[in-house]
Amino acid sequence: MTTTDRMVPRSPLGILASATATHGTGRDDDIALPKLPGFVESAFSPLAYEVGERCLTEWPGDGARTAVALASMTGDTTTADLASRRMVSGRVHNPLLFMQATANSVLGHISREFGITGQMFSLSTLDDPLTELLAMADLLLEDTELDRVLVLGVELGGGARVAAVHRELALDGGRPVPDLPVSAGLAAAALLGRPGDAGAPVSVRTAGTAYGTGAARRLGSIQGLFDLADAHRRLLRDGGTHLLATEPEEPAFILGSGAEARSHSGAGSGTGTRDTARNETETHAHQ
Repeated sequence: MTTTDRMVPRSPLGILASATATHGTGRDDDIALPKLPGFVESAFSPLAYEVGERCLTEWPGDGARTAVALASMTGDTTTADLASRRMVSGRVHNPLLFMQATANSVLGHISREFGITGQMFSLSTLDDPLTELLAMADLLLEDTELDRVLVLGVELGGGARVAAVHRELALDGGRPVPDLPVSAGLAAAALLGRPGDAGAPVSVRTAGTAYGTGAARRLGSIQGLFDLADAHRRLLRDGGTHLLATEPEEPAFILGSGAEARSHSGAGSGTGTRDTARNETETHAHQ
């Protein structure tokens, strides 16, 4: 599927808050996992909660007018593998593991903590998760009953089975396989609204016909969300604009602060001629 076939945000979005967190990667800024009742063994749900909680605490709002979308190519593989190993070894099934292996489980926990009653989605995509999540937020905010969308991306180190899946998927495109430690986890989130409605200090819009030119990332990488959060922090501090490229043949985005953000509060994104059809075999919602 080509870039022009993929859905992109057709209207500007406002970035209200952003957050990132890593665990077990060996980086200096790795965090200790928060303890969540009912979630054990895996970094997936604690990391998702950590970045979501930071955004929702930094910019409080009406939970009834908030939606949530989470992207992860393979989901909580740590829990899924653990449940599989227990079953194969003949051990008693643990229903807790079945529950938390579903990505929507942590979204339910977040919604309960912050009173969120808007729509909730979990996406699995082989494309760039940043583009997918921004497009989803753009679509959701067409609903007049919503003001904000919390978007999250979570990626785990995986293990032998996940590495094998990546190798199989990467055969045609030459994509690299994950190089994270098995116990590692990455998460990033952004709280989005419309620039004019939410008073967002930073806006993001599709950069017309500009596309990324960097090195290809591995399938399912959430690096674009980390780049978005980093640019958001720098624009809050220094002002100005920033061109955020994703990867070759993927859409690029323009982030702007202050007057730039306000000037695009009602402007189009310059993508009106794009075909926004989505290939449902590439992107689907976890049920």
